[in-house]
Amino acid sequence: MESTIQDVLSIVKSPNMTVQQKLIGLGNTSERLFSPIELLGYTEEEMSYLNNQMICDLNEGYALYRPRYIVPDYGVFIEKGCEFLEIDPPKDLDECLDGLLILYTHVPSITSFPVFIGHLDRLMEPFMRDETEDYVKIKRFLNHIDKTITDSFCHADIGPYETTAGKLILKAVMELKNPTPNMTIRYDKDKTSRSFAELAAKSCLLVSKPSFSNDVSYNKDVGDHALCSCYNALPFAGGAYTLLRLRLGTIARAAASLEVLLKELLPEVAGHMLSMMDKRIKFIVEESNFFESSFLQEEGFIDKDNFTAMFAIIGLADAVNAMLIAEGLDETFGQSARGDIIGHQIMQLLEKLVNSHKGQYVERTGGHYLLHAQVGAALHEEDTMNTPAHRVKVGQEPILIDHLKHSAPFHQYFPSGTGDLFAFDQTYVDHPDAVVDIIDGAFSSGYRYITTYMKNTDLIRVTGYLVKKSEVEKLRKNQVVLRDTTVFGMGTDDNNQVFDRKLRQ
Repeated sequence: MESTIQDVLSIVKSPNMTVQQKLIGLGNTSERLFSPIELLGYTEEEMSYLNNQMICDLNEGYALYRPRYIVPDYGVFIEKGCEFLEIDPPKDLDECLDGLLILYTHVPSITSFPVFIGHLDRLMEPFMRDETEDYVKIKRFLNHIDKTITDSFCHADIGPYETTAGKLILKAVMELKNPTPNMTIRYDKDKTSRSFAELAAKSCLLVSKPSFSNDVSYNKDVGDHALCSCYNALPFAGGAYTLLRLRLGTIARAAASLEVLLKELLPEVAGHMLSMMDKRIKFIVEESNFFESSFLQEEGFIDKDNFTAMFAIIGLADAVNAMLIAEGLDETFGQSARGDIIGHQIMQLLEKLVNSHKGQYVERTGGHYLLHAQVGAALHEEDTMNTPAHRVKVGQEPILIDHLKHSAPFHQYFPSGTGDLFAFDQTYVDHPDAVVDIIDGAFSSGYRYITTYMKNTDLIRVTGYLVKKSEVEKLRKNQVVLRDTTVFGMGTDDNNQVFDRKLRQ
């Protein structure tokens, strides 16, 4: 969405933004002052689908000066240090943690903060010497991140193997109860010890992290990768240039029938979004000079050849529900056999369209963009009618076993990330083994990513990121809050009631 000079003044005068939030907001607003027709070569027809809200660009901007997601190989620092920052390779845990904190301030992204801060246990493990002393340092390191990277799209990975560092990280995460960093355990039951998995499951219940990713599935489809931002699986030492999303619910409501949706409207809109992605990538690579000026590229933290792009959807549930109404059925997505058939027809069409499109500068993923199940955002009133990703609308969820069976087959379509969330009651904290059994069953059924949490905690996973309910309440009272993701959590809850997901007992 293009911005105006008045948007600049609105940010300057905002009563509930910190100076840092205003600075970032002003930067984003300035990127959107340019006409995408003049700067990127968008056509009038492409703009019409942005303006009618069928395509959403998530306010990425048009004067693009860096890729949306950057996934550095921080192992380069461990091995060689960083010449640009004049940091030698670390010799102990103190130097390791200090060097990483310095590096994080120089890793850009769409949020202006790093969306990936490393496979932390692998980076720290060579420096483990004394668990008591090391734990104090790790806890201080994680707390520093939460207070300086004030955006919970910042993501760390651990696993799949059990390590001393991994266990200390989980202990600190449970004690700190901080939203940042978001965290994933790369889980493979053949590599991850049962005790480590159960410790991670307990942590996930208590503080909504780490989520569990299916490491076998993602290694097969993405190769060497990392989980970043919400739950995005992206090439390691690379990332993603851009992410645009289709509002499937909005598109479907404009179609008179499923035939019109599948044969006319959806191919038309998807084709225009692919064309817009082409133009955005071309500008980043050929005109922004990001890769020519970045020490991350120069010193091997990233490689331009490891980048891809994300073709995202939201509102599959709303699109299916609209088609069920058109067919005269009083049923809803998640509890309708016909609804599942329609959902798969929509996704199979999109998969065919995306995989048949050849993109430039994405050789790492076979010259193709990757489908992504986007978590949602409150950017327009249309977002109130588009449920995140392919998830079942809150209030229409089936019982747990039926929910898992329904959603598992949809995970196959999204190699660059998807996930489902389930709220459990207090009794599961004493039975993390039961949670791991559920996760094993989900992964064997096709799940790529799953999160559990306790419904009555202050720290809660919204869709793919975490917020504190207490911070959301402060923002609702127009008070200033530390983290800029709190406003996204508030908007997503207002739109989709995500704080009220079905309780699994």
